[in-house]
Amino acid sequence: MRVRERGLFLGVAVTAALVLTSATVARALPDGPPNVTARAALVLDASTGNILWARDADRQLPPASTTKIMTTLLALESGRLDRSFAVSPYAASQAPSKLGLRAGQRVDLEDLTYALMLKSANDASVVVAEGMAGSVPEFAALMNQRAREIGATSTRFQNPHGLPDPDHLTTVRDMALILRHALTVPGFREVAGANAKVIQIEDSKIRPVTLHTKNRLLNGYFVSVLGKTGYTRAAGRCFAGAAELNGRRVITVVFGAADMWGDTRRLMEYGFSSFEETAPAVQLALEQAKRKPPRTAVAKASKRRKGGTTTVAAKSKSRPKSAQVASSSKAKKSVKRAKATVQTAARARATTAPRKVASAKGKSSVDRHAKLETTSTRKR
Repeated sequence: MRVRERGLFLGVAVTAALVLTSATVARALPDGPPNVTARAALVLDASTGNILWARDADRQLPPASTTKIMTTLLALESGRLDRSFAVSPYAASQAPSKLGLRAGQRVDLEDLTYALMLKSANDASVVVAEGMAGSVPEFAALMNQRAREIGATSTRFQNPHGLPDPDHLTTVRDMALILRHALTVPGFREVAGANAKVIQIEDSKIRPVTLHTKNRLLNGYFVSVLGKTGYTRAAGRCFAGAAELNGRRVITVVFGAADMWGDTRRLMEYGFSSFEETAPAVQLALEQAKRKPPRTAVAKASKRRKGGTTTVAAKSKSRPKSAQVASSSKAKKSVKRAKATVQTAARARATTAPRKVASAKGKSSVDRHAKLETTSTRKR
């Protein structure tokens, strides 16, 4: 009997453990697929390489400046970061976005990697390509070879910057694999995670240039998202990013998005909600975001103003409603008092004006009478 009871007890315990485990997993799973605007999108578990969700993962599309992830990767892997590369006339002639480099200037390769990831400088991309491989076509061949080694077999790079070319194509799956490998390259996270960087351009003298990141999700989000933006008319808005939370790392890629930052946030939240270790943090972040009061059009306009006007607007917005009503009623009363004062003064002027005129007339008649008497006395 005791053996049978022990067996029943163990069976109940195992069943309860399984139920609890399944409930925990169910809570960790997202409610539904993410709602994104991108033509192609993907969420990847960077630890395992498993795709958590995807839309058109293998559709070849132009990647715009997310291309520069591969260019930066090759520069960091070259071991020549302390080398100085010359700016050619062809590099200086590239279309914006760019540093504004001039032919004959020189820039260290390490500084060029920051120019790629923060400024998205097309001229710096060509300086890297020509300095490392001799020409853009030869560097593109190196890019494609490295992509195949990483596993990005549907990628065809034609240039180091991502400017429009009908044959310059990749997929969100391949870009996620490229970014996943880049995160393991020494120095990449430091470059991609920099908010700002001062680089030096060597000409007749050394000129410092300050770069600022274009990545809006690097700060102010519940996780810090490293990544690279991209945009051309052909590609639309693109972003490839990675974030880490409680030991879990998620990679997201969007190509051709109407709401690039919104898509990336929704994909990150979906990805981290898939794991038991990170789902509570996502839920907390979403609840905190809901509690934040929405910014009104007046607040947005006042924020754009400079100086004291912004401070006054912010203070008036933060005052309680009762105080605002009281100040409004006080203002109305003061206006009424001012109007009454003006009306009283006007009546006083209207009343005294005829008297002044009459007195002026009387005075003038007395003066004339006195003059006549004086004249008549003289005649006498």
